[in-house]
Amino acid sequence: MKHLLILLFFPVLSYSATTITAIHEDIQRYGAAGFSTHLSPADWQLTLDNISSGKSEWIALAVDLAPIVNQQQADQLTTALYYSLAPNANATLKTLALLDKQHIRYQQGTALSCLFPLDKSMKETVRVYHDTRLSLLDAGPQAAECLWLLEGWMEQVKAENVKKKPGHP
Repeated sequence: MKHLLILLFFPVLSYSATTITAIHEDIQRYGAAGFSTHLSPADWQLTLDNISSGKSEWIALAVDLAPIVNQQQADQLTTALYYSLAPNANATLKTLALLDKQHIRYQQGTALSCLFPLDKSMKETVRVYHDTRLSLLDAGPQAAECLWLLEGWMEQVKAENVKKKPGHP
């Protein structure tokens, strides 16, 4: 019986829900000086996953996170914002426009978040590029700058890939 009670309480003890409200409270409590070190790696990853998946309220959270994260987290946030473009270009573009107006230490605005990361295979990069491109085309004129950056970046990646092929001068 004692073991059954332990099993019943274990999920409660091991589960810690990261919510937008909890993150806002931590931002207020710890500020720029302590937020990055206070947030657990699991909670940070969950935050990035929620942003990447295109959840509007999580994407909007990037505006509050950008000024207080460290360099590594800023790079990860930029990548998450890129991946959020395909599932939710409109919310991401609104957030990027707000980030573009901020003057923060590790900038994560349109100029960086509309360029896909190079940490995936070429096949995966092309797949995500096409999904993102279609989403941006559907988003309307506010997507023009991001689409222009994405297209230019893809052309550069294609040119570099051609140079890497055997027999190319």
